[in-house]
Amino acid sequence: MHIVVGTTNKAKVACVVSTAETIFAVAHGSVTVEAVDVVSGVSSQPMSAEESQRGALQRAKLAIEQSGNTADFGVGLEGGVEQIGDRWFECGWMCVVERATGRIGWGSSARFEMSQKIMRKIIDEKKELAEIMDELTGETDVRSHAGAMGILTDGHLGRAAAYSHGLIFAFAPFLSDREKYWDS
Repeated sequence: MHIVVGTTNKAKVACVVSTAETIFAVAHGSVTVEAVDVVSGVSSQPMSAEESQRGALQRAKLAIEQSGNTADFGVGLEGGVEQIGDRWFECGWMCVVERATGRIGWGSSARFEMSQKIMRKIIDEKKELAEIMDELTGETDVRSHAGAMGILTDGHLGRAAAYSHGLIFAFAPFLSDREKYWDS
């Protein structure tokens, strides 16, 4: 089993590696996850679920191309903020594309509410969440480690773990009985 993920972000890659090993290692033996650097095609700070989904889909498709069309699956993960009512939330979107059929699976992380302080910096100062988290924590490259999720939960739920459930959901069409539960 060869899976290629359209990012070199350490937290996202760790999510794909652990999730792939969990769901495929027993049935398929060895699982190889390759990380490739691709462009998302969306803004550096996606501001809607739709924009985050477009970025995840492009990452998955470009990852397959970067593999020379040899990967079984391409995976794209794209975090962003989205407004629901008068509140803002952060959410990661996961997209899995099966190379052989072109079928697509979707999932998302749980959402968490963003503080007004952080959203003011995103909206008014046009800063990316990752940049803001680095500034507020004094750390470098928070996005590749705990992520905003890990910082704001005081280490109880880091980015890789938070994204893993969404990635399992994105793989669902390829795991369960296709004829029984899914359209062809």
